[in-house]
Amino acid sequence: MNPMKKISFIALTLLLTTACKNDTKHTVNETETLKKDSSVIKAPAAQNAVEDKTIEESKIIPTLKECTEKTVEYETQLECIFPKSTMEDVYQKTIREKEVEKAELLLSELPKQSSEKEIHQDGLETISYKVSPNKVEIEFLFAGGVTTLELEQKGNDVKRTIIQSAD
Repeated sequence: MNPMKKISFIALTLLLTTACKNDTKHTVNETETLKKDSSVIKAPAAQNAVEDKTIEESKIIPTLKECTEKTVEYETQLECIFPKSTMEDVYQKTIREKEVEKAELLLSELPKQSSEKEIHQDGLETISYKVSPNKVEIEFLFAGGVTTLELEQKGNDVKRTIIQSAD
C-alpha cells in the first residue's frame, strides 16, 4: 500500500471513528433521558447522579465543535476546535483516544519546554516537542513520512491540527 493511500485510510478511519463515537454517546444520552422520566421512588437521586456524570464527562472530554479536513498532494490535515478546553485536556484526549499513530509513545504530560525523544521502533524514529507560549508542535518522524500534532490555545478554545505528510 503506497504512503498516500495509507494516510488517506488513516484519516478516513479517524473520521469514521469520531462519528461512531458521537452516535454512541447520543444513544447513551437517550437512555439516560428515559431514566430521568421514569417514576421510580428514587428518581431524584438517580437524576442527580446522571446529571453529575454528564457534567463530569464534559469536563474530562471536550466536545468537538468543528472539524475540517484538507488534502493537498501528499498531505492530509485534520483541524478541530475544542471549545472551553486547555491544551493539556486536548493532549490527554488525543492520547487516550489514539487520534494519532503511536500516541501511546507520547510523554504522559504535555511538556513545558522543547525536547526530543528517540524511539527507533516500528518505523518511528523520533518524537520532537516544540513548545512556545500558547502553542505546542509535536512531530513524529516515521521512516515513510511525518505526522505533526499541533495544539494552539486560542482564548478559551484549543485548535488541534493533525498533519500527515508522506516523504
